[in-house]
Amino acid sequence: MKMWITGGAVAAVAATAVGTMVSGHSSPASAPPQAAAVTPAKVADASATSLSSYKLSLKGQYQQTTYYCVPASESMSLSTFGIKVGQATLAKKMGTTSSKGTSGANAVSVVNGYVRSKGYKLTIEKDVAGNPTVLMNRASYDIGVLHRAPTIGVWMEKLPWNKGKVKGTKIGHAMVVYGYDKAKGTVTVFDPWKATGGTHTISAKSLAGMLQASGGMHYITRSLL
Repeated sequence: MKMWITGGAVAAVAATAVGTMVSGHSSPASAPPQAAAVTPAKVADASATSLSSYKLSLKGQYQQTTYYCVPASESMSLSTFGIKVGQATLAKKMGTTSSKGTSGANAVSVVNGYVRSKGYKLTIEKDVAGNPTVLMNRASYDIGVLHRAPTIGVWMEKLPWNKGKVKGTKIGHAMVVYGYDKAKGTVTVFDPWKATGGTHTISAKSLAGMLQASGGMHYITRSLL
């Protein structure tokens, strides 16, 4: 089966392990992801008032098809806003297909349509890839301050629970982050891929190295109505 990377390369995936892309272009294979410059205002905002550790109450969802990881993750994220919307509905609105998966731009646009009236907005953040400090700051703000769970884009084959179980490279996948512990340097995610997913706790340092460079996090912030 083939997975689509928006504006990027196509990666082959073993029939037993498939995922979809969360967002953006793939980075060249010869160059590791480079963290973008972080604006002081964003970092200050993301770390100012969050608790040292926090975990949201989240009802996990497994993706209903092999290519619904983005709709499943965004459905879980929206549930933390008190918004109930199913994977199939989101997939239709996001233009999700079995051959091309879901583009991050489409996902963010659709989710913003749900949360804008509640005073929030999502943006695709690229500076979390390869940068555990920024990842922790962003996660702790969304989870510890706003009490919302952001969706992240990862390379599926790099996740430790997929070691030896997923074949291929640059296999785009989505998960939701719903907990963190600053002292331990860990974050808790729910991976919607049923074969190996569910709840996992992983170090922010490790996870940052597995994020997609062009769309690592669908970061949630407050927005003026």
